[in-house]
Amino acid sequence: MAGTPAADAGSPEHTVTFRNTTDHRIWIGSTVNADGSTGLTGLPTVDPGQSATITIPERSGAGHWRGKFFAREGCTGEEGSTFHCAVGDCGPWADRCVTGEQPTGLAEFNFDPRDSLAPWYNVSYVNAVASPITITPDGVTPPESGECTPAGCATDLLAACPAENLVKDEASGRSLVCVNPNRDAKTPYSDALAAKCPTAYSWSKHDAEQGNQVVYQCRQCTGMTVTFHGNGGDPAPPPAPAVTEQPGDGGGTPAASRKGVGLNPVAGASEALADSGSSWYFNWASSGAGVNRPEGVEFVPMIWGPGSVTDAELGKAAEEGKALLGFNEPDHPGQANMTPEQALDLWPRLESTGLRLGAPAVASGGDVADGWLDRFMKGAQQRGLRVDFIPVHWYGADFGPDAANQLRGYLQAVHERYDKPVWLTEYGLIDFSGGTPRYPSEQEQTAFIRSSTEMLNGLGFVERYAWFALSRETSPTGLYDGAVANASGRVYREVR
Repeated sequence: MAGTPAADAGSPEHTVTFRNTTDHRIWIGSTVNADGSTGLTGLPTVDPGQSATITIPERSGAGHWRGKFFAREGCTGEEGSTFHCAVGDCGPWADRCVTGEQPTGLAEFNFDPRDSLAPWYNVSYVNAVASPITITPDGVTPPESGECTPAGCATDLLAACPAENLVKDEASGRSLVCVNPNRDAKTPYSDALAAKCPTAYSWSKHDAEQGNQVVYQCRQCTGMTVTFHGNGGDPAPPPAPAVTEQPGDGGGTPAASRKGVGLNPVAGASEALADSGSSWYFNWASSGAGVNRPEGVEFVPMIWGPGSVTDAELGKAAEEGKALLGFNEPDHPGQANMTPEQALDLWPRLESTGLRLGAPAVASGGDVADGWLDRFMKGAQQRGLRVDFIPVHWYGADFGPDAANQLRGYLQAVHERYDKPVWLTEYGLIDFSGGTPRYPSEQEQTAFIRSSTEMLNGLGFVERYAWFALSRETSPTGLYDGAVANASGRVYREVR
């Protein structure tokens, strides 16, 4: 159906919030109609009891968005190669689909600013059903019936599945998905699902049946909430606050406030910072002078080396910061170049700022027994000195698909050794093993930015991370050319 242009054609684009009330992690999948609608990337992974929100690109490109969302369940493997899902599989990437989806339940939408009755929405089990789905309009009070009515049911549908249509996990015996044997005809499958959930499609011509209630529209809503429910019959937990980034494992800092950058105050840095999607930044100095700080973006000062331990530098840090980064790569001869004992002797001066305090950020070996950081942390404990979190640096020489997993292993080892929150204050792909640094190709770097950002957002003990660096004037790995995002900058800004 098509109507006249909507009166609110200049209003913001709609959002879709995904809620997970199952007992397991889900990866959001999406495919689009073959009408020019923009395929989505950066789709979130949502843990049990958590939520994530995206904005629909309904005004860009084709000027509309028509497509569907679904839960990818039981996903394992190496992203980009062996990654696959037991339910809703759609390719080897965690944040996007590159093939059509394997049969599962769908939340289908038509967002068209030119249609005065849009958005349209429905829940479809035409192909299959796994975790039950409901769609609820946001920003309106849903009536008992009619416009803006919720679609779908929070009902255990796998229990109603005919035995011959039920697919189970071979290892555990757990019911995974109920597959429709004939999507274009009424079958025991469609009869069973229609009886359990009359507000969802159970076969392709369900909307032609007299008195059906499977397609809905809501002109006044600001967005939609898609909830994936469990099949155990237990009441759904209360809604979790919506977040705009992928939730972390086991709590910790929300992903939305983790992303940052390291920058020098070069030309275009202020504009690039504002565009980057970063919530914080540092500049290897005690003051943020030289950069116009965007609203809502936090500056984190650093006491770079022994020469920075002065009343003036410490005073600037205390004035401008909430947290303080300690000495920069004291284990590296070309950086702060300090012994653990020298750092320990100066540490009370850093403590005197009253700021939350990060350990010296070593260039490497943060997880090594009797390494520089290990000796510093043992000395701090012996002297009764305060260390609130552990900043680390990591540069990968392997530019392949395993790089993000290698980074994960290092961070996990550091966290397990010191049992403190971790900040990854510099990271990227640079091979320093030869006489001249070797850098990744654009494709290798953008792939790593995507996979590593998703991984970092899923580690609850990682409070913050910062790409090295914001500008290509600082490093060939930079995200921006002046004030303009390059391919890496666009991925870093957009990935969730």
